[in-house]
Amino acid sequence: MKYKITIVLFLFPIFLFAQDCSKELLAKKTGTWKAGMKGSVQNVSVTDLAKEKAVLAGVHKMIAENYHPTGCEVSYSNVFGKNKGAAGAWVADPYHYAMYILRYLCDNNSADKLKYYKDISTPTTVHIAANEIFSLNNLYAGSLAADDPRGYLKLTKRPVKKDGYYFMGEEIIGDRADKIKEYRWLITYNDTLPFYYVSQKEYLLIQRKRLEKDIQDSPGDKKYLDQFISNIDNYLKRPDDELKQPAICMWNEEQQFEKFVAEGTSGSFIAIKPNLDYYRKKLPVSSPQFFSVVYKISHTDPVFEENISNIQKAVDFSALRNMLGK
Repeated sequence: MKYKITIVLFLFPIFLFAQDCSKELLAKKTGTWKAGMKGSVQNVSVTDLAKEKAVLAGVHKMIAENYHPTGCEVSYSNVFGKNKGAAGAWVADPYHYAMYILRYLCDNNSADKLKYYKDISTPTTVHIAANEIFSLNNLYAGSLAADDPRGYLKLTKRPVKKDGYYFMGEEIIGDRADKIKEYRWLITYNDTLPFYYVSQKEYLLIQRKRLEKDIQDSPGDKKYLDQFISNIDNYLKRPDDELKQPAICMWNEEQQFEKFVAEGTSGSFIAIKPNLDYYRKKLPVSSPQFFSVVYKISHTDPVFEENISNIQKAVDFSALRNMLGK
């Protein structure tokens, strides 16, 4: 009798191991890290590149020591360098670390019921960028490019201070049915920001100058465009206290300014510009002077949910802040 029981107990783990592939079993499978393709390196000196690689190695070490993938492979890579024409006076180099969550999936087309593979692409990623904010049409550590078509950048909503760090908001990516969202954070020196809010007066002058150029380029449109210049001139006569307020405008009125709107109005944006006074200009360009952290997640899969949740616990904002200015 004892012999029979031993045989049954011995076979039990084999039976478990030999179960057909299932989504539930793969979700519990120990995951792996894999270095992805090396990202681009552009317009970075050898000395600065070595420092920037060390910064991102520190970011990876912070996460890898405190997070272990489950039900997926995590592909990670680094990107260094800049297009010199993308900004005016560069203060610091942009560079970033990226993670891609590639789930394990059952191969239902295989005769082998145990066979599985991993995603070849993913909607769920993490980006930690030094000296660059992707969501602001790439705000860099530098002035706007001389040929910037707008003369300002567009912010959907003001950042909110949470636990000592700036939450830049969340945004649905693609169709609402996809349930893909980005959650954006900004780690800066103390309570300062690397951008400032453009005043109503500055915004009006920017738009007036643009309209004058439009008339110069298309004289036949002068009569039509003059009405918007007249509207701007009337706004410029308003009290200084009013004109000092942040410019909050409608996305569909950029080309032909009509009015400012209340903050939070649907379809509005807040005009901003890089704040060069934020930076410590004696530092080498390789020094991180702020970090932006973006978690993008598809909320339709428990593997994505669990891994992003655990990554968020591993990303130490305090440690990132301590890297600033070093």
